Amino acid sequence: MTVESIWQNLHQETASVLAVFGWAEEEIEKAQRRHGETGRGPIWRAGFSLARPALDRTRTSEMLYRSHAAELLDRLATGEDTRPATTAEMIAALMETALGAPLTPSAFCLTMRLFLRAFPQTAVSLFTDTNTLDPAAYKNVHGAKADEHEAELRRKLTQNSRMPGATD
Repeated sequence: MTVESIWQNLHQETASVLAVFGWAEEEIEKAQRRHGETGRGPIWRAGFSLARPALDRTRTSEMLYRSHAAELLDRLATGEDTRPATTAEMIAALMETALGAPLTPSAFCLTMRLFLRAFPQTAVSLFTDTNTLDPAAYKNVHGAKADEHEAELRRKLTQNSRMPGATD
């Protein structure tokens, strides 16, 4: 390995980390505006430590990371528990699972539900414009089992250390 290739690798790694910090800062500012926080309130103080990526997919996908951060910051602002998995974390887990084996119909139903929740404008066209996927039909047939999957996934991906002010 040459010094140049080492430098290029280091530059690429640093750039991706800096990008996530930029996204985090933007999401913190958006959350502060959404919740009327000015100055150095709870969202500002806990933002970076709370919204750090937890899964590789959330670290590498801007859409998933932003959804993940926004959900956590909104939970913080409204006093909700920040430990259970976010919608983005569940999407990432399902995406990883789908790489190894096809999803069951109920897991696919959950995937559609999560995408619609996290990315309503994008997901609606993805699932309904093709005329081949009908989220309502999947919900009617597989919704109850998808509810069970969601509860289980949220529980399994819970991060007990993810609380405002917590350190690893």
